[in-house]
Amino acid sequence: MSLENFVGFDQNEGMDAASFEKFKEKMKRAAAQIKALRKEEKKRKKKEDELVKILLKFIQTSHKRDLVLVISRALEQNLPANFILAIVLLGNEEIQKEVGEYLMLKLPGHEQPGHEHEPDYEKSLTFFGEDKSLPLKIRIEIDNWIKNLIYQASENPQKLLMYAYDVVEVEKEELDDNDDDEPEFSQFGSEKSTIKKKIISNKLVQLVAHIILDYLKQNNVEEDIVKLKEFSEFLMNGILNKIQEDLSGRQFLGGGSN
Repeated sequence: MSLENFVGFDQNEGMDAASFEKFKEKMKRAAAQIKALRKEEKKRKKKEDELVKILLKFIQTSHKRDLVLVISRALEQNLPANFILAIVLLGNEEIQKEVGEYLMLKLPGHEQPGHEHEPDYEKSLTFFGEDKSLPLKIRIEIDNWIKNLIYQASENPQKLLMYAYDVVEVEKEELDDNDDDEPEFSQFGSEKSTIKKKIISNKLVQLVAHIILDYLKQNNVEEDIVKLKEFSEFLMNGILNKIQEDLSGRQFLGGGSN
């Protein structure tokens, strides 16, 4: 079938030769873009498979049973393997040796060309940045860990945003306590209406909190697990909001192009 028949019109009707040639060129560019996207997706899938293998190997061989449990739950959530591993990197040397080449860690003094002067928006997420009671080494390592989490989150943002949340039902008044004009009723009389709401996955929060707690213990620092869970939720919320903004910005720019 010819291109003319495929698109459903005759070249001599409604489109001159020059316009038709431009149309064919545009179709070629679109086909090249699709091919490049498929190639990139295949490459990403191969990398994801390799990282999952590393995670499964760690789960099978590690003696840290608590850590194995929270990692397994994160995998069940279908979170991207690179993001799970980026979380687990903090304080786990055996994982660092296994995945350094895959995650392209941005270590201090090894910044990529052109990225030396990026705004340090990450620092607003650094929970321990102003805690002078912590050794400088720990604050630097946590700050670099957070920067790498943001970097890895941007590698596969669609999948991360799809699976990083749980959907729960909450009473409507919890979302809008000021809406007093709307009567509360249901077929059961006194029951209050509920609404579905997205929240950061509890499995993701638990994994982050566990990793930080374990890391601090390795460095002889005691911290309240409740405080760490609050920070973990705060950190993940900041990262997810950031990649959602970046993704929306790219889609807006892409949608505006011809």
